[in-house]
Amino acid sequence: MQTVRYASLTVKGEEVYGTAQLVNGSGYLFRQDGQRQATLVSYKDVNLMLYGLVNVADGQFEVDMLIGRAALVCGREQEVR
Repeated sequence: MQTVRYASLTVKGEEVYGTAQLVNGSGYLFRQDGQRQATLVSYKDVNLMLYGLVNVADGQFEVDMLIGRAALVCGREQEVR
């Protein structure tokens, strides 16, 4: 199974978001959201930012929505003592 991560790539000063898939020995295939074409990016390229694994992040989001944790974290007021 190949790992796919959420990622961003800075191109001509503009940050674009999508996913990146590791290609053995070559780097990452970056695919911008909503695009079919992928760009091969060196694993040393400082313009590529890798975030969480897609399957883990999507699964955690679903759990958070089911138990209402997202609303709790975003709407919580801190008690002052």
